[in-house]
Amino acid sequence: MRELVDFLADAARRGLRILVLCHHNADPDAVGSSLALAEALNRLGARALAGTSEGISRTAKAVLDAVKREVAVDPPLDADVVVLVDTSSLEHLGKLGEEIRRKAGELEMVVIDHHRPVEEMRRIAKLYHVREELASQSELTLQLLRELGVELTPDMAFLLLAGIVSDTGQFRLAKGETFEAVHALIGAGADYRRVLEALKPEEDMSRRVALLKAAQRSELHHPHEKLVVFSEVGSFEADAAAMFVRIGADVALVGSEDKGRIRICARAREELLETTNLHLGDLMSELARDFKGSGGGHAGAASMTGEGKLVEAKKRAMQILRRMLEPKSSGG
Repeated sequence: MRELVDFLADAARRGLRILVLCHHNADPDAVGSSLALAEALNRLGARALAGTSEGISRTAKAVLDAVKREVAVDPPLDADVVVLVDTSSLEHLGKLGEEIRRKAGELEMVVIDHHRPVEEMRRIAKLYHVREELASQSELTLQLLRELGVELTPDMAFLLLAGIVSDTGQFRLAKGETFEAVHALIGAGADYRRVLEALKPEEDMSRRVALLKAAQRSELHHPHEKLVVFSEVGSFEADAAAMFVRIGADVALVGSEDKGRIRICARAREELLETTNLHLGDLMSELARDFKGSGGGHAGAASMTGEGKLVEAKKRAMQILRRMLEPKSSGG
């Protein structure tokens, strides 16, 4: 952390152009962290901009609207330093990721993340700081801003608190450090009720119909005597997967297919992760490699996008799941 702080503080003091990027379809944790870090660096003297690849999620837009903020979508890579937050792989940046890979020898790139390490990123980054044990990127961003000596504004605290609440599933995946961060953010002026209001899912007709269709199309599998649900919808895949876990599934995978592009979101019960070899981030990464796409995430929540047929992706996902759902050996 010290080397990272010194590098960013020096870059800011020199007034460098710093692009703080996060992954495509960015969630509140990603956009909140990128905006808070960019604002902090600007206050230290940098010319920093927060950006994302391809676009942001509906929930992230609601969070940004609450504080009247925006992130640049697919910004040009004309920066002195590119900082990637909540982005474990260049594949999660779409065309921007391809451009960064081409310019790897020219760009000074910094990776700040809380997902499982990716060797390519470690190799091409000038600085690589990953804290996989943290429940959210926002907790890591808060630690960084403290080390930089930047006092949080209420809006910065709001963005980071929204990221924590969102990424931990309203604290279902929280750890001890999570609540310490929440206490600090509320002390800095974040309004918890306002955060919950911004994160409240839209109860529109399309979402309700999508969840009901997911239930109607669901298939139940029993690998290693676990309850695994697979379903297909045209949208709201993550919401549908979370719904299946809430009502009793051990693992839920919900996919969509459109013009040869596939997307799968996966969720798992926390207790299952303690007794099996399951890591959904690894599952989605492996599946993405097989279907020429990108994927990753956490042990209990992950997603992938790729090319091909959903029926084939489902077949491959179930093969990987059978392997990962084997009980852990008594030695570990």
